[in-house]
Amino acid sequence: MDSNFLQGKNPKTAIQKTAFQKPRHWVFTSVAILSLCGALVSTSGCTNLLRTIVVLTHDPNVKPEYDIVKKRVALVTTVDGMSTKDASALVMSNGFKALIKKELKKKVVFIDQEEVDRAFNDQPLESKNFAEIASQTGADCVIFVDIKDLKLKRDKTLYQGSCQCAVKVYEPDAGKSSVYQEEINDLVHPSGGKPITECTEAQFRGHYLSLLARRASRLFYKWDPNEDYAQDAAAAAL
Repeated sequence: MDSNFLQGKNPKTAIQKTAFQKPRHWVFTSVAILSLCGALVSTSGCTNLLRTIVVLTHDPNVKPEYDIVKKRVALVTTVDGMSTKDASALVMSNGFKALIKKELKKKVVFIDQEEVDRAFNDQPLESKNFAEIASQTGADCVIFVDIKDLKLKRDKTLYQGSCQCAVKVYEPDAGKSSVYQEEINDLVHPSGGKPITECTEAQFRGHYLSLLARRASRLFYKWDPNEDYAQDAAAAAL
């Protein structure tokens, strides 16, 4: 016979108490476990957890200096401020456009180069108005890349590229003053020189100007700051 009945207790009430005690015990146990886990994270793993979050959320790439996304761009590249038809200017211009198109895909439209060159040549030789060039070509901005004092040899036996390069941006409504400007005067490459017997001058010219084009173009898109470390190795591979 049921002991609860012998003791004068209602069996139904006893069953209800037992049923309620088990869930209540489970809740208390769960809270205790969660509290312990929280304490462990806060004491030993909090720093590592925060570091992981920072690494996952931090973008190591360098942000663009000037945004040309969804813009119509007129590119003018000159050597010593003169001809846009110079061989070095053409190599630089083609390299610049190729890199922008690679990094920004179809988000940028370049104005037809012949139209840009025609507008450039219409301007007075000593006083170019790039805002007018932008208006004449229907561009949202003009990117002007001017290469000066371009050298490809350190001496008679070694190639070593160096130059002074100014990158300026003009907008049609901003007048004759540039809205952005950056100087690239520290690209001396390769650091130890390259023997002239290892490649032709045309090959080295193309290589050096491709590096210069990358330095100039990445002002307009995000780039990895580690990419410069392999420059001298690239020269050795020529």
